[in-house]
Amino acid sequence: MKQQLQQYRNRLFPFAMILMALFTACENEVYINADYKETIVIYGLLDPQDSIQYIKINKAYLNENIGALEAAKISDSLYLDSTHVELKRLSNGQIIVCNPEEGPTKDSGIFANNKNILWVTREKIYPNEEYEITVTNPLTKTKAVSTTKTVGSTKIRSPFIDQTNVFSVGPEYLTISYVAAPNAYAYDARFHVYYEEINTGDTNAKETKMATWRVVNNYLVGNNTAPMRQVPRLSFLQFLQSNITAAPNLKHRIKWVGLTLYAGNQTLVDYISVNEPSLGIVQKQAEYTNITGGYGLFASRSTSKVWGVPIDAASIVYLQKHELTKALNFVR
Repeated sequence: MKQQLQQYRNRLFPFAMILMALFTACENEVYINADYKETIVIYGLLDPQDSIQYIKINKAYLNENIGALEAAKISDSLYLDSTHVELKRLSNGQIIVCNPEEGPTKDSGIFANNKNILWVTREKIYPNEEYEITVTNPLTKTKAVSTTKTVGSTKIRSPFIDQTNVFSVGPEYLTISYVAAPNAYAYDARFHVYYEEINTGDTNAKETKMATWRVVNNYLVGNNTAPMRQVPRLSFLQFLQSNITAAPNLKHRIKWVGLTLYAGNQTLVDYISVNEPSLGIVQKQAEYTNITGGYGLFASRSTSKVWGVPIDAASIVYLQKHELTKALNFVR
């Protein structure tokens, strides 16, 4: 057996040498980059409750002459040389052409910030409808397409007592309940406290501030049309303690409170879930896109809020006496 194996090796060696000679005679340059293909990148969230819609359009870039980080500093690497953006309301065929506008100045970082082009429309976007976005480069004929269902409006039921628009910290739990919007898959809730800070050393030194509590994040509603979330009153008191400055010379007057609900459709929630930081040993994240012919995200959210709700007198007395909030010196 050993002798047969040695004979097999002796016959294989010349054949391997011939193959090696053939390969080494070929061109020895290795091309790391594939041929460049223009790829459109779209990021847009349609919000029917908003009067203006912003859509970010970029392109993926490849430059054989310079590194990726260096190319990212060049604006022309980030934008298509010609762009046409339109939305289509599929129920009736309405076409909405988006126009380019200069957006807010971006912070310095990896990517170029000398310009920030956004594609904008002020046409009404209707709730509970399906919209299609089409982005094309008329020069190269490159096209990317996606569709999404818009989220409807949310009816907020509480935490305001019996719809009388008065807020109280009397109950042991702060109850957030609402009628879920059509196409809403998950909610974020933000509770706002708008207050006046008074410096007793200078009665003219008054400053109005707002403290915002991230009370609920990514709360899945599924098929539940009337979701409810209860948060301990203690959590609200801890929020006040952590976000309002306590000092002997400072007094605080709560002018009103409010609640904002952000509803996202399933596409948006899936994108957020996929892009959450990995907590495991394997750090590579999956890629998520719902763009055909490109990359990115086209989804919908809606914003509903009840602001300007007064807090009742009994609640102020409670805050004045409670161990967590008495140092905040609340006044009526």
